[in-house]
Amino acid sequence: MTSNRRFFLSAAAFCLIFLLTVGPVTWVFARKSLNGPWDMSNKIGGFYNEPRGEFSVMFFGSSHIYASLSPLELWHDNGVKSYVFATQLQPMWATYTYIKEALKYQSPQLIVVECNMMGGDQEYYDDGVNFSFMDDLRFSMDKVALARESAPEGERAPLVWNFMKYHGRWSELEDPDYDVKRQDLHDPLKGHVLLPDYQAVKPEVLEPKEGESGQLLEKNVMWLERIIDLCQARGVELWLIKAPSNTALEETQRLRMEQVAALAAERGVVFDDFNACYEEMGLTLDDFYDQRHLTGTGAVKFTDYFACLLEKRYPQLHTESEDHEWEEQYRAYREKLEGTA
Repeated sequence: MTSNRRFFLSAAAFCLIFLLTVGPVTWVFARKSLNGPWDMSNKIGGFYNEPRGEFSVMFFGSSHIYASLSPLELWHDNGVKSYVFATQLQPMWATYTYIKEALKYQSPQLIVVECNMMGGDQEYYDDGVNFSFMDDLRFSMDKVALARESAPEGERAPLVWNFMKYHGRWSELEDPDYDVKRQDLHDPLKGHVLLPDYQAVKPEVLEPKEGESGQLLEKNVMWLERIIDLCQARGVELWLIKAPSNTALEETQRLRMEQVAALAAERGVVFDDFNACYEEMGLTLDDFYDQRHLTGTGAVKFTDYFACLLEKRYPQLHTESEDHEWEEQYRAYREKLEGTA
């Protein structure tokens, strides 16, 4: 055997061993959120373990949607199966990638995008935000493209291969880091974050920060336009919303949502700001866990109202009211909901 051939065989063997071990090792060291209510590894990683073609509706956006919409409550109301594929402070460019990712595994008839982050004012977010939406996404060229959009040059590689960030967690590793496998991840709440029925922070009027205005960041507008283009190209209905978040009390956010509404109208897309419907939903500020997020009971009120509107606007959605597994998960959800009161 020639030396060149031995070299190439050795290189190929090394690459094979590397590929077979890098994934499991990376997963062991990765930060995992496995304990509720914010068990995001279960919610994002668990999405990949759901049956293909399961969901008629999918929800995207920031924490405002995962705290406001309960897919199990929605299913109980009208038989529509859905999933909330959302992360904290998820910027619009991440929402675009999450929609592309979801369409690889599901064929929803309707996509709902919560538009709180249209009010974001940053070109790049910090590591806490970036890794929260990057960590549990499967590797793909779309993930690479998202890293390029999410951080300046020189800070992107760890977003794609998070071992570069987490390799120093030796002293923090616990049994779940070794025992929990990606294929074991599952969220019975279908992406919903069920917050307790008490207030951590009393909602109040927030004064605009110095220099703050209702102007939308051009980057956010561009990515919302791309979301609209993507849905239209795939033939999927798109509904833009602003979930209840106390923003009816804040002039800056109101102005931003007016601009979102104008952009949506220009593109022929439905937009609803549900902060104008508190009385109809039966929501009061006592239904907010904190300044921005609904309690579990508040989420039921919003979901019930949303379900009625959904049924009127999209009667063609596939429904499946008879499903033993969903029924069991709904019962467990209601028990958990009553336990948070």
